[in-house]
Amino acid sequence: MAISNELSSEIAAAILVNENSPQDLQRLKAVILEIHSTLQKMSQDEHLSRLRAMAAAATPTDKGSH
Repeated sequence: MAISNELSSEIAAAILVNENSPQDLQRLKAVILEIHSTLQKMSQDEHLSRLRAMAAAATPTDKGSH
């Protein structure tokens, strides 16, 4: 999530100093929101993947030894 926040902030700052038409700014805003939400989803997916891997590593694999 930190990457998506950082990227979104940098892009937003660049847009604010740019002198574009309101229509251009709306299109850029849509792009920023899409990038942000995509990176956020990727971060969440990665987090879930790590949790699953940790849970799998903590689960005993030899169930027939009892």
